[in-house]
Amino acid sequence: MIRILGKPGRVKTSEPVEISWKNCIVKCRDDINCSVVYKLSDVQCQYFSFGSITTIQKADFETDEMALKVLIPQDQCPNSNPLIPGPTYYTQIINGQFYKTTVLPDSLSTRIYNLTYSVATCPNNTKLFQRGETTVVCIGLYFFEEPLCNNQAEASALCKAQSGTLTGPANADEYEYIQGKTCSQECPIGPSIPIPQLSDISNPSNYTSKPTPYKYLTYWIDGVGTNTAYVYTFEDPTHNGSTNYKWPLRGPPTPKGTGYCLYNPSPALSFITDDPCHITDCCSPTMCWRGALCQVPPIIEMY
Repeated sequence: MIRILGKPGRVKTSEPVEISWKNCIVKCRDDINCSVVYKLSDVQCQYFSFGSITTIQKADFETDEMALKVLIPQDQCPNSNPLIPGPTYYTQIINGQFYKTTVLPDSLSTRIYNLTYSVATCPNNTKLFQRGETTVVCIGLYFFEEPLCNNQAEASALCKAQSGTLTGPANADEYEYIQGKTCSQECPIGPSIPIPQLSDISNPSNYTSKPTPYKYLTYWIDGVGTNTAYVYTFEDPTHNGSTNYKWPLRGPPTPKGTGYCLYNPSPALSFITDDPCHITDCCSPTMCWRGALCQVPPIIEMY
């Protein structure tokens, strides 16, 4: 919470609360629905929920005091006004939705701050993940319809058809989610044990069934080999390259140059590995590249 000299400007709704100013700030800080509070007196405050106040006016008197929820770097009180030059944000994930409040000085008046609000929701069968301060993506497995097994180029096209890209894990939580969603039970760790069929997290279940006679299913992720050892090109700039890719204990795949693409999981172990980008199935046939791990944009609703 940041305390400033200010008073409400444009307001949709508010609620008076009989409480001390100090306790009012604490109450707002702990309430996921609260965005701003205004001091009415030592024993009463005005309470503004998410989306209910759109402008704040600077005040010259110490009796006009407000407190706003904003993200403060390193959780330390700044030495100067953190709202200048802006924008300043407050973000939180509630029930799988990404709530963002943006505070920005008005372009025409130095005495006004504008507040805008948005809620990001992911399409069905994808999950929202936050990457950075305000970037969110929706991750899901998308499966080929016909043919059921296909190459990396078609996997990329599959993601682009959803206005997204191939992606990979940006952190440990994403990798755990990806691994947990690709096996209907604990992923096998032996080369002789077939990987269970992919769970249905993106398309209808009839698209996820294991095509006969394949023993293993896998899916393409973001990453195409280059002529430089252990260097890949990526479609998605938001997952920090291969930093959070989980390789076998021996490390990334042996460099093979261009024309090799990454996929997960390996049929031998639940790690990321590579194969020729043009491949659709393998090994007479034992293995099927069944789909793509995509990041797609969330649905944004403005308030």
